[in-house]
Amino acid sequence: MKLIILFFSLLIISCGSKEKTSRKDDYTGTSEKTISQNKTLINSKLSFEKTQDSLRKTLLNSKPNENLKSSILQELYIRGLVNQVDDKIKFNLPFNLHGLDCGTPDCYSTDILFEITAKNPIIFPEIINFKLLEHGCDIEQEITESGVFKLVEQSSKYVNYYSENQNSNLIILNEKRALYYFTDVKSNIIKINLLDKIFDEYSELNLNALTPYQSTIMTTNEYENFIEGE
Repeated sequence: MKLIILFFSLLIISCGSKEKTSRKDDYTGTSEKTISQNKTLINSKLSFEKTQDSLRKTLLNSKPNENLKSSILQELYIRGLVNQVDDKIKFNLPFNLHGLDCGTPDCYSTDILFEITAKNPIIFPEIINFKLLEHGCDIEQEITESGVFKLVEQSSKYVNYYSENQNSNLIILNEKRALYYFTDVKSNIIKINLLDKIFDEYSELNLNALTPYQSTIMTTNEYENFIEGE
């Protein structure tokens, strides 16, 4: 009888030990699989960023205008939104993102076109005459308006213009490689040092938050789109 009891005791201990080992192996296998997947995602992201950085450098080196390349217009120049023709620097800025909640472009675009005199280094004038063109699927007939931008702020990293007749701000940010167009705003409301606060308010679902127009050309991270012939 004692032998039988001892036998079943050893059998129970053995089964319990195998179950624990099995659970441990399952847990270890799951952890290793998760870690492996995370590493793959991280490496994929790093590989994408490395590739895009390389493409950007190649594009920048291929551009001939050193004056534009060394200015806050560098990113716009790389992406084909700014170019120099004779003694003028021409801007063609299409804004087809009219909100911050989606990366898909709207089927219509608000384009801002103007030019400034080319100087070395580039000098942004106090006043710029511009044209605003609205066109696309939601516009039965193209709308063209004229306006005047007045310089509000500028530095080696950004420029901020305001139009009284359009009640709008045009902002170019070199450091963040960003382009914004705010509409329906009063003067002295949009300032560079307030942009982070404006976007924070939007992320907190504030319905009264200011939201700028943006351009898919500027928001995309895929530099292969700007290689000629692609």
